[in-house]
Amino acid sequence: MRKRKLISSHKDTYDGANIEWEQRSVRSPRVTFGQVRYQPGGYCGPRVQRDYQLVLLYSGSCDVRVDKTRRQLRVGEVSLFKPAHHEHFRFDLSLPTHHFWCSVSPAGLPAALRARLAAVPHAACRPSACFGRLVSSAFLLRTAQSSAAQRVVDALALALFAEFLNMAGRDEDAEGGRDESVKRALRHMEDHLGEADCLAGAQHAAGCSVNALIYKFRGALGATPARHLWRMRTEKGLELLADTGLSVAEIAAQCGFKNPFHFSRAVKRLQGLPPREVRRRAWA
Repeated sequence: MRKRKLISSHKDTYDGANIEWEQRSVRSPRVTFGQVRYQPGGYCGPRVQRDYQLVLLYSGSCDVRVDKTRRQLRVGEVSLFKPAHHEHFRFDLSLPTHHFWCSVSPAGLPAALRARLAAVPHAACRPSACFGRLVSSAFLLRTAQSSAAQRVVDALALALFAEFLNMAGRDEDAEGGRDESVKRALRHMEDHLGEADCLAGAQHAAGCSVNALIYKFRGALGATPARHLWRMRTEKGLELLADTGLSVAEIAAQCGFKNPFHFSRAVKRLQGLPPREVRRRAWA
């Protein structure tokens, strides 16, 4: 069992009173991945934020004052904090608060990424499975002592902030304006593309009637769910033709086609070329 250390409050203690640290942190000169558990009544600040920081609560609660605005952090949501703002974190008065953070100095982020982060409003979003795996991968490193390990830490932090932008901007970008039923159906299709009952599973995941889903798909994508699924399968097959040495028959089976001839017809309809010619041109 990992030992925990209770740090007493004194005037030089940066993070406030009654802090119980989880001994889990991984860092490089520009990046820190950390987890901490505050006892009831703990606080952090007042301070001026120096870095770009993502915070995810696992338990408890946290009330944050950023400049003159109050923000309530909720369990299971990721929040972004930006440099040069005055912050004061106050944690749950009756329960321990366990949270994760990743901070990156401004110099550690490319200018384009900083600009995109600056445009994100002060709103929280649910972490994706990808976000969770990036966090887990960082903590597998334990302590980053070698220069190679530090480069991995930096790369994971960049990927984590990019995935946060993906999560925060998903509604405005890739799935802009789409109905929740359509989003759920599309995610099921992507995850179960090669399965024979993918379409039925997508309709079940959508949580609405078949006719309603057809109507919503036509409005959002200009095609029925069935036609869109076959297009997704064909596009996945084209990726495998270009990126792997799998046979046409193997690709057809993996992408949910009934046979190689069915796949070949779909590829020719979309690209105007048979699968082997698509591969020849990609590999040339």
